[in-house]
Amino acid sequence: MKFRLFIALALQTLAAFSALGGSALALVWLEQRQASLPSLVLPRWDETAPLVIVDAGHGGHDGGAVANGIIEKNLALDLARRLQRELEAAGLRVRLTRGGDTFLPLEARAALAGTHQAAAFVSVHLNTDGEGHAAEGIETYFAESQPLSSRQHPQTGSGAKTGTSADFASTVQRMVCTTTKAQNRGTKARSYAVVAQAPCPAVLVECGFITSATESARLKRDAYRDQIAAGIARGVALFLQIQPKLVAGS
Repeated sequence: MKFRLFIALALQTLAAFSALGGSALALVWLEQRQASLPSLVLPRWDETAPLVIVDAGHGGHDGGAVANGIIEKNLALDLARRLQRELEAAGLRVRLTRGGDTFLPLEARAALAGTHQAAAFVSVHLNTDGEGHAAEGIETYFAESQPLSSRQHPQTGSGAKTGTSADFASTVQRMVCTTTKAQNRGTKARSYAVVAQAPCPAVLVECGFITSATESARLKRDAYRDQIAAGIARGVALFLQIQPKLVAGS
């Protein structure tokens, strides 16, 4: 009962913040509550839950990077499936851009967000160090310039403002690094087609460096990949909680 009361009060507070245009403040407040209550379960949505597009990088003839026994396309798909399970466990709807070892052009991946009126888009990749093998950690990319529709909530039809892709990237980056204890390499603005062309808040998460012997060893462990997926999912859910309509639970 106390847990339910806390959730109800939390959502009411977030609704008030949103009404005042305090999206960034609401995100900080919500993350602080998560930190102080580590066992807190994310609120579930009903059948009107927002849809998240999860994109596994590369695929088919495009294998991506290869290092230390890891082929990027395979590990990206594994992480995408784990992320799908985590998001669905939180009550969100999920659609994968690819469910197997197939190739899909970047523009087509981004277009799925518009076709299915997605609320968020997450592309999962693995990183490489072109200058050596020392680099480690997680970093999240977003596009500074996106279609106008990315600044409108696709489910409200009212043109209500949402958080930006930069906000989305910041939230996901903090939560995945907190969950995994990986080195936090921050967020970076890049006009990658897969996120720049998505008509909703979109991020690309580089989940670790496969060129690092230490990090590649961690990435080969199921438990660590579960942590990555859980961290990204928590960031996605936290971001979506303060969006218009979702906060009010309508």
